[in-house]
Amino acid sequence: MRLGIVGGGPAGISLAWFLKGTKIQATVYEGLEDVGKKPCAWGVLKGIESYLELPKEAIYSEIRGFRIFLDNKLVSEVRGRERLGYIVNKPLLLKRLGEKVELRLNSKVVFDREGKLKVNGKVEEVDRVVVATGHYSLDKGATIPAIQYITDLPFDPEIVDMYFYSDLLGYGWIFPDPNGAKIGVGGYAQIPFLMEKLKGLTRGKIMSFHGARVADNGIIEDRLNGRYVGEALGAVYAVTGEGIRPSIITSKIMADSLLEGKDFGKEMRRSKIYWTLKVHADVIRRAKASNSVKGLERVLLKADPKLVIKFAMGDFGKLDLIKLFGSAII
Repeated sequence: MRLGIVGGGPAGISLAWFLKGTKIQATVYEGLEDVGKKPCAWGVLKGIESYLELPKEAIYSEIRGFRIFLDNKLVSEVRGRERLGYIVNKPLLLKRLGEKVELRLNSKVVFDREGKLKVNGKVEEVDRVVVATGHYSLDKGATIPAIQYITDLPFDPEIVDMYFYSDLLGYGWIFPDPNGAKIGVGGYAQIPFLMEKLKGLTRGKIMSFHGARVADNGIIEDRLNGRYVGEALGAVYAVTGEGIRPSIITSKIMADSLLEGKDFGKEMRRSKIYWTLKVHADVIRRAKASNSVKGLERVLLKADPKLVIKFAMGDFGKLDLIKLFGSAII
């Protein structure tokens, strides 16, 4: 089988990586001149090691602590010897993985009237296509805006700060960066409002500014048809915005489904990643429906900090949810 993968982000490149050396010949088509262009905080949480080995040169630091803030006041903190994740150099990570697969840069992809894949104006003979173009293939209503500064703020390389607000359904962050810190905000608000929140977080000299949209509705059921992976499928934790690890996991499920002749949608629905992404999305939907973030505030203020961190990381079970939110969330 010849497989065309549209998009050279974490989902697209990892799908090809999982298929290398198998009966499926995968080619990744990336429209830009290089990989890893979409701005994000470059955090990859634990569990990724079960799917692929991160190249050592692509790891900036190991995450060993989380701090969670509500309206800029510290409400939860967990720090210890346990590795909770990594800060990676995403462009370098994707470049290293891309060196081991067939990756074609500067490949402008369209589908003709007959549904055939055309790359730079030429039809590509493929048996199947998987779309891994991230938020670009999603309706605007399925995403939120996110903005980020990189500053020269000296920041502990082992710590990640997450910020939540009583007047914003969304989140802020400060992540360590080789040059200082990545400081950002995203949520259901207009850019001027987000800019005001960002100003309240920003410390250090601003070196660059980026913006992007981020999926925030959980897995899109209509796309569980075997044609989408990663953020294009909705694989982003809605409460925190984590997307690299979930995208890679969906690609592993896709690769296994293709190789074993199984239904991708059924395999996804059986997976823990599907359920935890759905729970995050349900929390956001409930907050939107009530036009209030008070339920999330109560959890942040009263719950065991370790449970809060487990929820933020997507590393929770049903008993954890009951302790956090009560039985209504199950």
